[in-house]
Amino acid sequence: MSRRRGMTLVEVMLAMALFAMLSLFVLSVVNSVLGLWQSGERRGNGDLAFSAVAARVRVDLAALHTGPSGWLILDEYEAWPAEDSNPPWMLPRLRFLARGASLPMDDPSGRSAVEIAWVVVPVDAAESRVTRLVRLTQLSEGQNSLQDNRHLAAMIQGGNGAPMLEGVLDLNWQMFDVDGEISTNDNVPAETPFDFPAQLLLSLERVAPEAQKRPLVLDDDLSPSTTGLNLRGNPPLRTPSHILVDREWIAVQGEFPKLRVVERGSRGTVPVTHHRGDVALAPNHYQSSFHVTSQGRRMLP
Repeated sequence: MSRRRGMTLVEVMLAMALFAMLSLFVLSVVNSVLGLWQSGERRGNGDLAFSAVAARVRVDLAALHTGPSGWLILDEYEAWPAEDSNPPWMLPRLRFLARGASLPMDDPSGRSAVEIAWVVVPVDAAESRVTRLVRLTQLSEGQNSLQDNRHLAAMIQGGNGAPMLEGVLDLNWQMFDVDGEISTNDNVPAETPFDFPAQLLLSLERVAPEAQKRPLVLDDDLSPSTTGLNLRGNPPLRTPSHILVDREWIAVQGEFPKLRVVERGSRGTVPVTHHRGDVALAPNHYQSSFHVTSQGRRMLP
């Protein structure tokens, strides 16, 4: 008569322990893969959004009107006036005249010139420094021109223009002449011998909509004299040079979740006290350069 021997209690416990260890290992591998996939997806989506904007800017600048009637303006406008100790909030805008024949979507006839403006517009200046990048166009046929600041402001306030990129926290244009000199403000009027810039550089910092819905938050109160910054939430792909808390830029270094404060009140903002749970935006940086037709030389008739 055969006797069947079952597992002892010790063997059952060892088997359960091994199964638990294997489960933890599998879960850690799955979480790592998911984290890499989500990070890649976030980075990919951000790259695609900026690449689409860069492609549109490249098409517009390729159509730049470099003849005698061509003009170009790079300047800033006051998006929010000075308030208490806060200086005015200045935002950049780029405007120029383009050939309609090269922009069939803006000038189906191809016989007119098209005025183009790339403007950074506050989403809610009273609450934050989050902006969107807007592209405005009009045919250069009427009395009003995008060169006129009041007309451009009226068009923006009227909701004209196509939103091109959301969640922009900081944007800068730089222009390079044929000798490599850099300028952040330029004005090339029509009917002048002035040359256009030979190259433009667009740099911006942006937070994707998904990151705005589930932003980082402060894990501790932050006074103007605090030298450390503790954050909670899903960290960005890489530590940015600046963190935006409310309306204050803070220069930081280190790695998440604990960062070292390098400068309070950076980029013309004012250091104030922030509280635990306040939203902290950590943008990703993007950059692209654009060459101008004929190396910026004005084409005379």
